[in-house]
Amino acid sequence: MDVTARARALVATLAVACLALAGCASSEEAAGGPVTLEFWAWGSNIDKRVEVWNQSHPDVQVAISAPASGSDFPVRVLTAVRAGEGPDIAQAEYTQLPTYVSAGVLADVESVRPDMEAAYAPEVLETVTFDGTIFGIPQDLGPSMFIYRKDLFAQHGLAVPTTWDEFRTLAEQVRALPGSPYLVNFSNVDADLFMGLALQAGAQWWEYSGGAWSVEIDDEPTNRVLDFWRGLVEDDLVSTFQTSSPQQVEATASGQVLAQLAGAWAPGPLLNQYPDTVGKWAGAQIPQWDPSAPRSFARGGSANVVLQDTEHHDEAVEFLMWLNASDEGAEGLVQVNKFTGALHGQQIDRDPPALMPGDTSYWPTAVESASHLVPAQWGPNTQVAFTALTDRLGAAFESGSWSEVLPTVEQVVRDDLA
Repeated sequence: MDVTARARALVATLAVACLALAGCASSEEAAGGPVTLEFWAWGSNIDKRVEVWNQSHPDVQVAISAPASGSDFPVRVLTAVRAGEGPDIAQAEYTQLPTYVSAGVLADVESVRPDMEAAYAPEVLETVTFDGTIFGIPQDLGPSMFIYRKDLFAQHGLAVPTTWDEFRTLAEQVRALPGSPYLVNFSNVDADLFMGLALQAGAQWWEYSGGAWSVEIDDEPTNRVLDFWRGLVEDDLVSTFQTSSPQQVEATASGQVLAQLAGAWAPGPLLNQYPDTVGKWAGAQIPQWDPSAPRSFARGGSANVVLQDTEHHDEAVEFLMWLNASDEGAEGLVQVNKFTGALHGQQIDRDPPALMPGDTSYWPTAVESASHLVPAQWGPNTQVAFTALTDRLGAAFESGSWSEVLPTVEQVVRDDLA
């Protein structure tokens, strides 16, 4: 069974939920009233942008709701589509978008390709392009950043690393400080971070061509990254607390862990979790393998998609292009604290994050990181890969079985696609 057939079979077996009818014309539309687009999205504050659209577009109204979030969201969408009750448009994390493409439930947005090519960097547009066809309109990004305690760096005379070799040297210096702190925490559950690091090194785990997926995870770039972090773990140069565990939270709060590799969105969660550290953080570029050819990756981000069964394709595309790709829309997304996929929004002057009110270079640094993004092709079973990687890295932490990590993960992903 090929991947597309497998995905369609998966949709067919999903339990049909009792959801509100979304894709059909309402009685008001039938009577000549305004078109109503059902928009399923979990993104914070997007409802505020929908309100702006609705006020100025009486003939095309958008009804936004959040029927699920996280990994439950695509299941809910696919279930609704199978029942003939799917929304017109939906939010899709970049890691989840291939699942929809393989299931054959999306309408392409090739009609606005020229406008999208003008609004987005090629690397961002490639994230929503499959076998040459565009299936999504990017909304936000999480370009990778090195987020660090600038007060502790200054106190101990530490320099921000620009290369991964400098990163290891710095990790050794940090461990030699009083109290033996760590430079960063490396958790087995942060599989998306590991994949991002592999992408930065030149990996491409999935490829979609001719309607079929191929997989290559146990490759040279990914092994290079794994070997690098294995050395740090085995030499006790990084902590390995579970992300969000009490130990990890306490280590960060107390300054026992001095930095982290995160997306540009990191100041928000850090402020919520560590309000006593305001003014003590700064952001920088992530270390590089080759400083002469900088490369970064995205941690998180999402696009908006049009469902194939919608009766209002043109109106849906018009709204989503306004929301995400127009100058007005990009400016609005910045106002609700998004780092936009659209280039226009990235160039808008904005106040530093509340966590680091004096760091006026933070957003320009994030923009520079976004300018070096590597193209990312996620797969239709990204979550399967993440689960397998989490399991195998956890086992490696415990038993030292590092050589089994990548071959095992690749085989699990291949078997799942079979």
